[in-house]
Amino acid sequence: MTIHHIILFTFKPEVTLEQKQSVRDRISALQSQIPAIQSIVTGETVFNPLGHGYDEGVIFLFENIAKLNEYQPHEAHLDYQAFARPLIEGILIFDIETAA
Repeated sequence: MTIHHIILFTFKPEVTLEQKQSVRDRISALQSQIPAIQSIVTGETVFNPLGHGYDEGVIFLFENIAKLNEYQPHEAHLDYQAFARPLIEGILIFDIETAA
């Protein structure tokens, strides 16, 4: 079973383009720092009236729940959270399990 760890977030209005790019770069770097991550897809929203105003989205793929649980307390993940948290004002995290 594959776990899709889906994160949607909104930046605070005062966040600069450079800070936004730093968040994106740090997200992308997590795959090389945390072996439990199979893949990462990240990007800015494409306008959707049902998007609830989220600016960015990330989808992490994990082989199973154990790998997701391995990722969550990983130092690189915690460092990323400490960096990004002050720049973000809204976040939604949703995990689903699929057969592939």
